[in-house]
Amino acid sequence: MDINSIMGPIVDFFTHGIGQIIANVMRVIYSIFYPSNAEAAHPIELPA
Repeated sequence: MDINSIMGPIVDFFTHGIGQIIANVMRVIYSIFYPSNAEAAHPIELPA
């Protein structure tokens, strides 16, 4: 099966109408939960 035949309808959905709105909402949610300027992770010492 060709990957273009699978991805074509998905790309078309997310570029027009309600699909574009859903994509924009998901993009906003992603940017809220995973900001690009977040501090690096660091280990936290647990009490013994």
